Amino acid sequence: MSQMCILDELKTTCSFPEVFGEKDKSGSYPRKIGHIRADYDGYRWHNTIWPCHNELCTPNIAVEIDKAYERLVAKNAFSDFEAMLTYCRNHPEAKVNEHSRDEYNFYYEGTLCLFWIRCIPHRGDYHIYLHAFSKS
Repeated sequence: MSQMCILDELKTTCSFPEVFGEKDKSGSYPRKIGHIRADYDGYRWHNTIWPCHNELCTPNIAVEIDKAYERLVAKNAFSDFEAMLTYCRNHPEAKVNEHSRDEYNFYYEGTLCLFWIRCIPHRGDYHIYLHAFSKS
C-alpha cells in the first residue's frame, strides 16, 4: 500500500498560530524542536539538521520529523527543484506576502509535531526549511 502524498496534506493557512506567539528570553520558540534546511543541487536534495530544544526530541518525535522530511522530498512530492517550484506557484495564496521574492509558507500537522514548511524556490538559496514544533 503506497503512502498518501504529503502535498495532499499541506495547508496554506496555519492552524497553530499560538506556536509563533510564544517566545522565550532568547527569542526562540519554546516548542521548537529544530528544523531541517535543504537545497537541491540539480541532482538530489542535501540537508542539514538544526536542533533547537533537544529536550523535546524523543525517539518517536525524531522518527516523525525524519518521515515528514522523507515524504516531502519523495518522488510524489518535491522530487526536485522544479516540482517544488511548480507546487509553490500553483498555491499563490501561500506566498509570504506580495512583495516577497518567491517565498511560500505551508503547514502540516503530524501525530506528535506541528510543521511549518518554508519554501524558497529561487536558485542560490536554501530551498526548504522544515520547522518542527512539539504539539504539547
